[in-house]
Amino acid sequence: MNKGHYSKMENYCEERVAVAGRGKHDIVSSLPLELLVHVVDFLDHIDIIQSQRVSKRWRSIFSSDAILKSILPRTLAALGLETTNAASGNPMSYVRWLVGLELARPVKKVFLPLSTKPSMFDRIAYYSRRLCWIMPDDENVVLLNLETGEKSIFRNDIELPVDRIQLSDRYLLLISDGCGGSAIVAWNVHTAQKVGTQEIYSTLFPVLTIAEDKVIITPRRDRGHISVWDLQSNQVYEFRNYFIDLYLWHADAGENQLVTFDFNWYPYPPKVCQARWTLTGGELLHEKQFRLSLEGRRVNGADLLRTWNDWYHTYGKESITQFLLESDPHTTMNLRYDHSADRLSLRWLVSSEPIPEHSSWDRFTSVAPHIVYRCVQQLKGIAIYNAATGTTTVHPYQLDIRERNLTGADLLPPSHPSLEPESYLRCFGDREVICVASKDGIQLWFFSPGFMPNVPDAEPFHAMEDRGRFKKNMELDNALQSPSG
Repeated sequence: MNKGHYSKMENYCEERVAVAGRGKHDIVSSLPLELLVHVVDFLDHIDIIQSQRVSKRWRSIFSSDAILKSILPRTLAALGLETTNAASGNPMSYVRWLVGLELARPVKKVFLPLSTKPSMFDRIAYYSRRLCWIMPDDENVVLLNLETGEKSIFRNDIELPVDRIQLSDRYLLLISDGCGGSAIVAWNVHTAQKVGTQEIYSTLFPVLTIAEDKVIITPRRDRGHISVWDLQSNQVYEFRNYFIDLYLWHADAGENQLVTFDFNWYPYPPKVCQARWTLTGGELLHEKQFRLSLEGRRVNGADLLRTWNDWYHTYGKESITQFLLESDPHTTMNLRYDHSADRLSLRWLVSSEPIPEHSSWDRFTSVAPHIVYRCVQQLKGIAIYNAATGTTTVHPYQLDIRERNLTGADLLPPSHPSLEPESYLRCFGDREVICVASKDGIQLWFFSPGFMPNVPDAEPFHAMEDRGRFKKNMELDNALQSPSG
C-alpha cells in the first residue's frame, strides 16, 4: 500500500469515527478478526500505534494478541532479531522499539561526561552493550560494560599511538595506521587476555570487520587485496584476487565463506562480479557476473562517496552498505545482500532537503537492517535513512545542558570541509543503544524497552532550551511511552 493509500485510509478512519460519535456504525470495529489481521499487514508500525489512539475500541482492537502476533515476525526482521529472541517479550514493546528507531525517539536518555577527552572520535566505539574509548595518553583503553557497570582497562603495548578501535561481542581491536601499513592488536574482552598482534603492509586505513573469530581486512579505497586474520590460529590469509571496486562483502564464519562484490561502473547498467571464497585460505569456490539494475539512474563510480569503518554492517544473513552521491546531496544509495536468498538489491533513498557531503566526516551508523543514522552538523540534527520507505528525514538534535562547549554556532561548520574533528558530533551504536558524542561527553539513547540500565557516572538527560526552533509531536511521544498493549 503506498502513501496515497495511507492518506485515504486515515481520512476514511477519521470520517467513520466522526460518524460513530453521532451514534452511527463503526465499520472497522465490526470487521471479522481475520480481515483485520489482513488489513494490518498493509500498515506500518507508526500507523498501528496511531490507530490505538483513535478510540478505546480501536485501542482494544489494534493492541489485541491476534493483531500483534501477526506483525511480530516482520517487526523482529526489521530490528534484525531472530524469532526466538521474542519468546518472553511483549509484541507491542518491539513495535514501539522499532518506531522509536525510525523517529529517533528513545525510551530513555542519559548524559555521560568524559573526564578524559579522546582527541578524536575514531577513539570511541560501541558494540553489543559495551562502550569503549582511548585515553589521551594513548596507553590505556577504557571499556565500559553498560549491562554490569564494570570498567576494564586494556593497555596499548605497541610503540605507535592507537588511531582507532574496533569492537565485537568478543574482541577489541586497537589499530595504528602508518605510511607503511597498519598494526593491529587484538584483545579478548571476556578474558581480558591479549590474543595477538599483526602488521598489515601496504594497506593504509584498512576497513576492518569481525565475523566471530575472523578479522576481515579490506582495502580502504578501491584497489587492493583482502586479508583474513584468524584469531584462533593467529594466521593471516591473503586473497590472491586484486579487487577493483569492492563495494560490499558478506562473511559467514559458520559456513567458512566470504562473498564479495566487485563493481565495474563504466558500462550501463554496471557489471558486478560476485565471488564466493573460503574465509580461511582464500580459495575461490564460485564466480558469476551479472548486471545490476539502477532503476533508470546513471551513476559514475567516482561520484559515489564511501565512508570509513561505519559504512558496513551485517545482521545475521544480511549485509548492508551505503554511499553518498557527490553530485546529488538529496540522494543516497543503499546496497543489501541477502545471503540466504543469494540476492543483491539496491534502494535509492531520497531526502526532501539536501544533506551536505561533509557531515561528521561522512560517517554512517547502521542501527537496524533498514535504518542508518548520521549526524548532520549543517542542519543541526540526526539524519535517518530508511531503506524500507526509500526516504531520509532529519530530526533535530537536542543538546544536554552540560554540553556547554557545543553551542548552536559549533553545530554549523564553516564552508570549508576541514573542520576540526573535536568540533563535530559523532553518532554510533546499534539497535539497542545509540551514542551521540560531542567534546563534552556522550548522550546515550536507549531504544529497547528491555534494556535501560543505570550507567555509572551517567547523569539524567536535561534538555537545553530549544528556544522554539523545533516543534515536537507530543501526541506521538505519548503514544510511544504509553504502557498500553
